[in-house]
Amino acid sequence: MPNNPPLDIKAAQKKIMDVFSNDYAFTIPPYQRPYAWETEHIEELLADLEDAMEANNPSDDFYFLGSIVLVKTPDNPDAKVIDGQQRLTTLTILFSVIRDLTEDPIKQSERAEFIKQKANEDKGLPETLRLELRDKDQPFFEQHIQKCGATNNCVPINLSEDSKIRILQNAQTIRTKLKKMHETERSALLQFILQKCYLVIVEVSTPIAARRIFTVLNARGLDLSATDILKADLLKQAGANSEDKLSQDWEDIETNLGRDKFNDLFTHIRMIYKREKPRRALETSFPEDVSTFKSEPSEFINKTLNPYADAFLLSLDQVKIQSEFGLKIADLMQSLNRLDNKDWLPPLLLCLKQYNDGNTSYNVSDFIFKLERLAYYLFVIRANINTRISRYAKVLTILDLCKEDDHKDSGLDITREEACRLFRELGGDIYRTTSVVKPILLRLDQASTDASAHYNYQTISVEHVCPQTIKKQSQWQDWFPTEEDHKQWVHSLGNLVLLDRRKNSAAQNYEFDLKKKKYFVPGNSSPFTLTKEIDAYKTWKPVDIENRRYELLKRLAKTWDLEDGFETWADAENNARRL
Repeated sequence: MPNNPPLDIKAAQKKIMDVFSNDYAFTIPPYQRPYAWETEHIEELLADLEDAMEANNPSDDFYFLGSIVLVKTPDNPDAKVIDGQQRLTTLTILFSVIRDLTEDPIKQSERAEFIKQKANEDKGLPETLRLELRDKDQPFFEQHIQKCGATNNCVPINLSEDSKIRILQNAQTIRTKLKKMHETERSALLQFILQKCYLVIVEVSTPIAARRIFTVLNARGLDLSATDILKADLLKQAGANSEDKLSQDWEDIETNLGRDKFNDLFTHIRMIYKREKPRRALETSFPEDVSTFKSEPSEFINKTLNPYADAFLLSLDQVKIQSEFGLKIADLMQSLNRLDNKDWLPPLLLCLKQYNDGNTSYNVSDFIFKLERLAYYLFVIRANINTRISRYAKVLTILDLCKEDDHKDSGLDITREEACRLFRELGGDIYRTTSVVKPILLRLDQASTDASAHYNYQTISVEHVCPQTIKKQSQWQDWFPTEEDHKQWVHSLGNLVLLDRRKNSAAQNYEFDLKKKKYFVPGNSSPFTLTKEIDAYKTWKPVDIENRRYELLKRLAKTWDLEDGFETWADAENNARRL
């Protein structure tokens, strides 16, 4: 094995006044994650500083802010931040707010030097900012934070990038807190931060050493995502000449998807290549499982990451899905996104990537129809993660062939026995399976209307027609005279409807006619077809619920092309009733 050269590490504890000085000119490398501190972190920092400033505090009038790691050579202020940008950025915001709240113009000018170094020809010092964020973020940061007076107006409006929103929100939080203080209190706070707060500065002299430090720090549990580490790994492969362009390409994709979905994308890509349950962390398994990652870095970006990101974006765009595949497929995508897992996404992304590449000969709409049906089957029977991954792995394998005829044994089809199991689960006390009931009712509602249905209501609740608790001497007691009758049907699919508002505890126990008029469909205005249909019933006895359950399941069977399985289930139900 090759002998790695020893790390040239220099570490020292320094006051903040010595950190934000001419000794350092901090820059954030392009592979670093965006600014991510949220309001709670700011509030906690300010509270800790206040506690540390109290005369009787056991901290002995001292506060430690942690450590930062830099790539820096001796006698050169240029310092590339490997770890610590969150604290350095937050301190810069804090200093900028204090500067802008300072009333004395001389003091304000002095305090501005913690944000920007003044030019001095005699000393050979240029005017330069103490901290520069990534190239993508720096112009915004300078305009809204570092420029004198900028934090006097820091309302986060009309912004789409999380990092910029957080920068302004945190500036606003700090400003609101500090504006309540007297000028002398703010001065005391600044003096405490500069003179009594410390950072441990760890300096390494080479980029290679920095990469090694970066990896070690991640292993120690710093707040870095798997994709941050993968990005650093990829840029390391690319080398300095390609780093900036590849980093920009990477960040453009991440911005388009959003950080959370970007991380999800890597999980889905790994599944497309490996097709089994991951047994190691993503940052460890991805380079080994995804063969293209270890090839030319630009090829990974152009031939893997970009195409799958485009497929992901297409899957999220209802308008484009509708334009490409029609209303029904757009509704199916809406239906898929109601499920409590996303294990169906890798097959969909591979399908859409093949479609975008023009490399498929099968019907994409038919594939999505079958995928949605399969996803709901696995969802309703509460298949575990291993079962789901195994089933979707079969779908991925057959997609590689890109042929319609090869779908017969792909795992996409639902057998008669599986369909029978599906309807058996749906025919029971579906309400008790809390994560299943609402998506199933919404899917049924979609199946019950000819038009495209949208369900963007702030609240959607599930209501029982026959109430869960029956009052004595009520119409409900006449229709459900025994506890057994009530218990058998109250939580069944036939007794459930949807409301576009919160439940009304008083209205739940209305008599049937009053409930229809005032609670379910007042003025026939319910947006849900399933709920409107209740108005046609004259009574709501056990036989009515049983008949409606049968009708709803039959409707699902037709929607999903599972009539044979439905008939098998219905025959079994009838035989059991005769015994």
